[in-house]
Amino acid sequence: MTDTTLTDGPMVLCCQCAVAITPNPLNTCVNCLQTRFDIGAGVAKQVQQHTCRGCFRYERRDGGWAACEPESKELLALLLRKPRGLGAVRLADANFVWTEPHSKRIKLRVSIQKEVIAGAVLQQSFVIEYVIGNKQCPHCQRREAKDTWTALVQLRQKVKHKRTFLWIEQLILRHQAHADTVNIVELKDGLDFFFDQRSHAEKFVSFVQDIAPTRYKTSKQLVSTDTHTGKGKLKSTYAVEILPICKDDLVWLPKPTATSMSHVSQLVLCSKVSNVVHLFDPFTLQSVDLQPLSFWKLPFKSALTREALTEFVVLDVELRDSEWRTRGRRRGHQRGNDAHALADVTVARVLDFGKNDRTACTLTHLGNVLKVGDHVWGYCPSAATLGTDLELTEAAKLPEVVLVKKSYKNMRHRQRRRIWKLRGLEKEAEPGVQRGRQFETAGYEAEYEEFMQDLEEDPSMRAQVNLYKDMDMIEVAQAKQAARSKQAARAAAAAAMSVDTPAAGGGAAVDVGTGGASGVAINKGARAAVDSDDEDETELGGIDDDGDDDDDGDFPDVGLEELLDDLALGADEDGDGELAGSSGTTNEISPVTFAPPVAPVPQFTLPEGNDAKFFF
Repeated sequence: MTDTTLTDGPMVLCCQCAVAITPNPLNTCVNCLQTRFDIGAGVAKQVQQHTCRGCFRYERRDGGWAACEPESKELLALLLRKPRGLGAVRLADANFVWTEPHSKRIKLRVSIQKEVIAGAVLQQSFVIEYVIGNKQCPHCQRREAKDTWTALVQLRQKVKHKRTFLWIEQLILRHQAHADTVNIVELKDGLDFFFDQRSHAEKFVSFVQDIAPTRYKTSKQLVSTDTHTGKGKLKSTYAVEILPICKDDLVWLPKPTATSMSHVSQLVLCSKVSNVVHLFDPFTLQSVDLQPLSFWKLPFKSALTREALTEFVVLDVELRDSEWRTRGRRRGHQRGNDAHALADVTVARVLDFGKNDRTACTLTHLGNVLKVGDHVWGYCPSAATLGTDLELTEAAKLPEVVLVKKSYKNMRHRQRRRIWKLRGLEKEAEPGVQRGRQFETAGYEAEYEEFMQDLEEDPSMRAQVNLYKDMDMIEVAQAKQAARSKQAARAAAAAAMSVDTPAAGGGAAVDVGTGGASGVAINKGARAAVDSDDEDETELGGIDDDGDDDDDGDFPDVGLEELLDDLALGADEDGDGELAGSSGTTNEISPVTFAPPVAPVPQFTLPEGNDAKFFF
């Protein structure tokens, strides 16, 4: 019988095993060809592959390191360059073979082709096994050896406080500008940022220039030289100096500088500091911007800083524009700290109030926020020692009082436990400095508390940083709210029972709406207890330890809608510091539980260009 499984056409016998095959140039079957020619013999079947446990990158064949996802095409291309002899054949196919995640093995099934004799192409498939080994990459080596760095950015400001660096620290965390740093060292007058690449340091310097008025100088130091190639290893240092003028400082401008800026008054207040200095004349409401280049051409110092602020009490307020409030409301103008109004104000120092009759009348831009009885911060330039040299004619023109901002005395005098917290950079202390550390820590805590108060008082500042919920304080607030709710419920129940109890003589129930003055009084008392309980819980800025509820009505509290749900620490942060909170799962709390709905505060995004607004 004829075998119908054979293909049509002429057949020949294999010269090795005499099996009928289709004619080919060698007249040899596939099995005999594979036995005679092993095209995969020169390809390594087991390869050592190194990975870094610090950054989880894979070592390339040329000695570099690349970050690849598991079973990705990038990892496949990296692994196919490793086996010896694979370049001498043609790669037809390659794919991953599943292995146990903890086996420290990666397997690839590859198919190769090669021409053996007279145009005969043979294809073969086999598995290449990669043994994963641990090896520390140079980047992680420099990160572990903190003294090894390539570029250093020295951030300095010649002032007596650190509020500027506290604010810059929050902006760095917000925009993750410290992601490429090897180490951060905190010094008495600034911060040092260490980088392992000069490009990372230049990127950081560019970021600082966008958020603060600065100038910088660059220096290089030759560390070592390769005598064979002539290449040297350099260390670069960027000395960045921040302009020494801060928010709320009283500034006496030099005459040429004031003339070049629209002939503004020489006595101005610093209202904001971003990549330029925003100056404001409190007597004419004129505002100008001081460019860093103009300042460094003719440097000057602040006449009075925040340490010289004096607290005053407002005795009388008279708006220069009597229709300002009505016109601003009718035209839809925002009535806040940004909408200034000129007013003649009579003030007296808090220290002198009740002791003598000394008062001062001055013109101020705070007419929209001040009322009789308020406390306000201000300077006394005519009676203080200014930080600049003035002529006699100039000193005679100084006003007696310059008001700066409103003082929230109730929020400042009592201890408040906030329901929010901030992150902090992981910094090292200045090496070799131990004496006087306790005093410096106390001063730092006072400056940090002042910085937190600035965030509470200025919603525009809070919009540019990340605030996180303090779950411990929120749980305390929930417990207090539950206790007060139970107390109010018991008071209401007792009032209801007193109303429903029959009278001793006539046996009739006391009607709240028609009879019984005592019943009406009890019912009002219960309602007042409930109302006072609700008012206590509307305070979001913090929890009072003394139970005092005499808050200023216009104080901008921090709402829960401004807080992030979780304090997610980075890989190099352990949460042990005071500024960094503990990570973990947080419970969702409705803002209605604590306060009425508040308009959401827009989150800050860093724009392109030089018009970014920052405050410190």
